[in-house]
Amino acid sequence: MGLQDEETAIEVGRAISRAAQKLARRCIVIASSDFTHYEPQERARSVDAKLLEAVLNMDVPELYSRVRRYDATACGYGPIAATITAAAALGAKAGRLLAYATSGDVSGDYHQVVGYGAVIFS
Repeated sequence: MGLQDEETAIEVGRAISRAAQKLARRCIVIASSDFTHYEPQERARSVDAKLLEAVLNMDVPELYSRVRRYDATACGYGPIAATITAAAALGAKAGRLLAYATSGDVSGDYHQVVGYGAVIFS
């Protein structure tokens, strides 16, 4: 998603939900994004937890606020917001964290990690 501003993300999410409703069948909406990029493990986990809290609450304005407030390096916050918007319009009420880890959890190098999370909305 080239433009990741809040207005565009919401517009995209609404368009996705309208298209899904027009199809009149069950659709799955998927967004892909890393969370923190190349920060120490401790900072990554802290910032990612703050972003994930807003994601799980399906609170798009708070997600954007936290991206700015914590200088988050998540690369796809726009697609995440679009997915939250679409999921909410299609009836989802909350997110559930399926998994969270960093590259350091796999490599053992905690100096510069990338954060990853898997969330489902229902």
